[in-house]
Amino acid sequence: MIDNVNSRNVEKVLEQYAENATFQVPNLDAPIRGKEAIRAFYQGNFAAFPDWSMDVSKVIVSGGETIVVSSVHGTHKGPWTGPAGQSFAPTNKRFAQDLLTRVIFDNADKVQSLRAYGNSSDLTRQLGIVA
Repeated sequence: MIDNVNSRNVEKVLEQYAENATFQVPNLDAPIRGKEAIRAFYQGNFAAFPDWSMDVSKVIVSGGETIVVSSVHGTHKGPWTGPAGQSFAPTNKRFAQDLLTRVIFDNADKVQSLRAYGNSSDLTRQLGIVA
């Protein structure tokens, strides 16, 4: 799963999700639902941060749940839509954000729920934008 996300191949990433999956990262106030919403999120973020990648320091698996301790980073090279729908021009600044992510899999080993926890202001502060 991590390799697919680091490849930034949205369709490969989406193959891992259940149709009705939920997805939430620190800069989203509420989870987004369904593969189409998740697709739009990944497409927008990979376009805004074309070198986006995740470095994993620890993975803990227990039954149908996985906890991933990671750092994500990238460079703001394309327009980015913030959590309130506002658009930000590229700043060409780099960001790094530490995350703790809980992934729950369904009976078919598809991601049913992904929720990442971290400091939601890290990204915008490092990019020098006010969201």
